[in-house]
Amino acid sequence: MASTPTTPPTYLDRLRSDLDLIEADFVQILADSQIRNTDPNRGRDYVMHFGAPKWGWVPSSPELQARRMELLGRVRDWEPLFRLLFPHPTPEVTKRLEENLELLQRWLERPRDKTVPATIDKATDHVREAGTALRQLGELLPPDSWAVRLVVDTNVLLDDPDVAIYTPLLGKRYMVHVMPAVLRELDDHKRGGRNPDIREAAKKADRRLKGLRTNGDMRRGVRVAGDVHAVFEHIEPKGDGLPNWLDLDVPDDRLVASTLLLQSRHPGSSVYVASDDINLQTKLAAVGLPFIEAP
Repeated sequence: MASTPTTPPTYLDRLRSDLDLIEADFVQILADSQIRNTDPNRGRDYVMHFGAPKWGWVPSSPELQARRMELLGRVRDWEPLFRLLFPHPTPEVTKRLEENLELLQRWLERPRDKTVPATIDKATDHVREAGTALRQLGELLPPDSWAVRLVVDTNVLLDDPDVAIYTPLLGKRYMVHVMPAVLRELDDHKRGGRNPDIREAAKKADRRLKGLRTNGDMRRGVRVAGDVHAVFEHIEPKGDGLPNWLDLDVPDDRLVASTLLLQSRHPGSSVYVASDDINLQTKLAAVGLPFIEAP
């Protein structure tokens, strides 16, 4: 008997897993680091220096510095993806984000810093506390009227335009989002596809999607089948707050960016992407977005 496909981890789950790895590697870097007393007033009874750091990092070996730089890059890549979950943070949430993310980066960069504690054990405790505080922010995400949302790529619509076929993976209730980039690609294939089969498949998908309009306003969402609904999106992505390697002139990158912003608008929902395009799947994995293929 064939096994039932499992649903991949959500965007938030993947970010939490990445944070677990970041914290573990950070703790190991601290274990291989040293702290020394840098208090200029130590042992003096004259010419006091006020506000100077009392403790500082011992210079790293080349190997340790390389590890710090590698982890710093991972923290900087992780940060914007996590921030997308909080598009409208309250002052309290903003403070917790800034304080804990800034600490992680500062203690990898290691400038002169008054926050360096007296011992590595205390530094380790602070890093673990920062990780805990960031994880707890995920518990503040508001519930969504649609617990599961699905973005469909052009290739899966060409293979099968029925967007209700994903219930074995996603459950009986989800909202399908058809992005502008996908509608544009379908239109391009329909008018100028490289071969008759692709043109015909694009026309079939176009007719199927247009047929949903008879069920209501596609801008608000209409019923497809059972408790599966669909909506046509019209907002195009911009670069603000997105990973800087995304090229919005590239269709795959544009779909990734659109899906990230959809997740940002619905932080309490689990957003998946249906695609069997390996290049797109690779880019989705790079930003922590889960993808599925047609069951």
